[in-house]
Amino acid sequence: MQVFISESAFWGILVSAIEVYRKESYGLLLGHKDRDMFMVVNAVACQKAERHTTWVRARERSHARIVNFFENLPNLYIIGDFHSHPRREINLSEEDIESMRPDAVYIVAEIRDKAKDKYWSYNEDGTISGTTDNWFIKIAGFYLDPESGKPKMADVLCPFAIGFSIKPKRTSTA
Repeated sequence: MQVFISESAFWGILVSAIEVYRKESYGLLLGHKDRDMFMVVNAVACQKAERHTTWVRARERSHARIVNFFENLPNLYIIGDFHSHPRREINLSEEDIESMRPDAVYIVAEIRDKAKDKYWSYNEDGTISGTTDNWFIKIAGFYLDPESGKPKMADVLCPFAIGFSIKPKRTSTA
């Protein structure tokens, strides 16, 4: 299984994780699912989520309003969700696994303080990772295997991000 992340979705996931750094971010993934690929077109942060350093929970009423809104739009579907793991690895927690549904994709963004610059690249485990101005971020995709019902990692594809490097802007001294 593969997860294709568009430029817009990539930015949505990164900005959401950076904005609430030290607490978990949460949002919905919009797009389409083909036989062997999830196409993530957009990642929409849920602003009213209840956040902690090791967990995040959607607030029922606001989450229901958002889901209802997207369910009424043509040609765009909620295909899963994303959240961040600040200062922790991308491994799924028991709560993450319990909340997974068949035919959905789940993206986890590990975010921590940057130790050194790293261009965005594909990793052997199917993830992508790189640095921004102050952060190291690693993105993984998960889904429930239809045969075993157990979580599996998908290969993340994000051509926009590969080779990308965000460096602080130089200020003009003139």
